[in-house]
Parts: sequence; C-alpha cells; structure tokens
Amino acid sequence: MLPFILAACLGSFIILLIARDALRIRRLPALDAHVLPKAMPFISIVIPARNEEGNIARCLDGALDQRYPAYEVIVVDDGSTDATPRILREYAARFAGQLHVVSGRPLPRGWVGKCNACLHGAHHARGEWLLFLDADTAPQPTLLSALAAFVERNRLEVASVLPFNELVTWSEQLVLPVFYQFALTAFPLQKSLSVEAPANTVIANGQCLIVKSSAYWSVGGHEAVKDKVLEDIEFAQALRRAGYRVGLATAFGQLRVRMYHDLGEVAQGLGKHAAAGRRASGWRAFWAVLRMSLTLLAPWPLLAFCLAQAAMHPDALYTWPALAVTALAASAVLGFWAARYRRWYDLPRWMALLAPIGWLIYLTIVVRGTLQVFFKRGVTWKERVYQ
Repeated sequence: MLPFILAACLGSFIILLIARDALRIRRLPALDAHVLPKAMPFISIVIPARNEEGNIARCLDGALDQRYPAYEVIVVDDGSTDATPRILREYAARFAGQLHVVSGRPLPRGWVGKCNACLHGAHHARGEWLLFLDADTAPQPTLLSALAAFVERNRLEVASVLPFNELVTWSEQLVLPVFYQFALTAFPLQKSLSVEAPANTVIANGQCLIVKSSAYWSVGGHEAVKDKVLEDIEFAQALRRAGYRVGLATAFGQLRVRMYHDLGEVAQGLGKHAAAGRRASGWRAFWAVLRMSLTLLAPWPLLAFCLAQAAMHPDALYTWPALAVTALAASAVLGFWAARYRRWYDLPRWMALLAPIGWLIYLTIVVRGTLQVFFKRGVTWKERVYQ
C-alpha cells in the first residue's frame, strides 16, 4: 500500500506545482498598444550588432517604422565580419538623420562583447530613455508608444519585455519553450513582478530593455556588468539595488524574435545561458531543474505503475485513488503545456506530448555547457570565447 500512498502524494504535489505555475504566468502584465503615454519622451534605440546579416534588415525595418514622434536609432557595428557593415551603410544612406551607424570600439580585456557595444552606443545617444534592442528582434510599429505608456503608468525607471518567439524548426519547437519556462521558474515571479522587488529576485530580458538615461549612467552603464554573459538580469538587479523601480511585461503584439535557426545554434546559445546562469539565479536554478524534471518526467512512470497495478489487482481498492490522482497530474501537465504552446508560440496543442523530450534535450545542453566551463574550455558566442 505504501507505494500507492507515495504515488498519490507525489501526484498531488505535481498538481499543486502546475497550478502555481499557471497562476504565476497569469500575473504577467502585457503591453497595451491602445494606451498612449501622456508624455512623449525622446527615446534612443541602441542596437548592438555583430555578424547579423540575416537579421539586421528586419530589425531596422521595424525600428525605423515606429508610430512614435520622438526617437532615434543607433546601431553599433561590433566588428562584424559578414555583410552586416554593407547592409548598415545602405540603411544609413536611406535614413540619414534618423539612423546613426557607429563603429564599435575594440573589445577591452575582461569585457563581454555585447556590454561593450551597448555602452559605446549609449555614449552616442541623446534620449531621455535608452532602449537596448537585440538585432534578431523585429519591432512592431507600436513598440515604443506601448513601452512609454507602460513605464509611465507604473512609474518605472527600468523595464523589459518578453517578445513573441518565432519557432520554426523542430529543434526550436522542442527545446526553446521548456527553456523559457525554466527561466521563469528559476525566479519567484510573485516577487519579481513587484516594481520594488528585492534585487536578487529581479528578472529582465536584454532582448528589449528600456532604462531612463539618468538611471543608466548613475550605476555606470553597462560597465557595471562588463564581464557578465547574462548581462540583462544582473544589470536590472544592479539598478534595483540602486533603488530604481524595475518592471516586466509580455509584448507578443509589439515585438517578435527568432533567436536560433537550427540545433547547433540552439545548443551553443543555451549552453552559454546555462554556463552563466548559475551566478544570476543561484540556488534557484537548481530548484528549477528539480521542479521541471518532476513535473515533466515523473507523471508518466507514476501513471504507468498505477495503471499496471490496477490491471493486475482490480479488486484492490487502494489502487484506484492513486490511479486517479496520477492521471489527474498527467492531465494537468499536458493541459498546462498545451496552453503554453498554443498561446505563447502559436504551435499545435499536441506538442505538449513532446515537452518531456525537449526537457531532456535541454538538460543535455546544460550538462555540456557546465562541463565546458568546468574544464576551462569557455563559452563560444559570436566568434568570441568567454571564460
């Protein structure tokens, strides 16, 4: 009887975890394209770009087509070796006065490339607000106005958003949804979403991060996190420690992104995150791994065990409550992931069945990235190696 009691208890625990995750995600605010800011502060969009020939045109098309009256676009060409410089010259000629292309400065020793490029771009910015935007994003026309309204309404000095992720290949569709859920699980959203959250609970997304210029320079800009691979979270935490109010929202209608294009890029990019993520999230990352493993992997052997026992001992009444609880746990997991795949990624609900496989692939990437750091091989990103 004891195994059935344990199975029922574990199934109940999984149901509680899934319910909590669903409630946490529902608390995420969303940008509203229909709400306009009362003030229209001048915003400088700063885009660091290194070897982005396949992305930069789409990013600039969106950044230069904003329904917002006061902004500029600054692109920092961070030593690109592909066609990025040529594309930037063409856009600079077409949008003279609105688009400023800046050649990146040499990478100082001990700096991460993106932090170096962001700081260099910020030195050329004139805006009251600085919006740091990744080159693989695709801004929609209402992004600036919705961001300005969001920070104004919530009296924020710092905010970032979660974009709509375009997942095309099987590797993207399998791995990235579980990675994003892991990232949200590693931080206590009920605290993180408070604009006055403790600094070590703050979460941010560097793909699209807006910060008031005075706040940015008061902490030294990106120099404060010059050696951090996950600069977004640590920079937002540094700003929170300085007393600034930090916000997070979804922006599915205002910003789109495609981070990776194949399994190799997925493994390299997420390996970088895994190797650097321990510092930003600490023990929470370990708990998130356990929690995700429990909810994605445990229900199926539990359900199989209870089904087998119920089939072999149909007259044993104690098997049926355990079977019911484990079946409910499995259904809750599938329902949660079906909703995530549909609402967050516009993918078919049946892909929830593949979430455990995606999680196993992600764990493999995590182990690989951790071993690379352990054996001093470093993390490679954009043709640069970081130790």
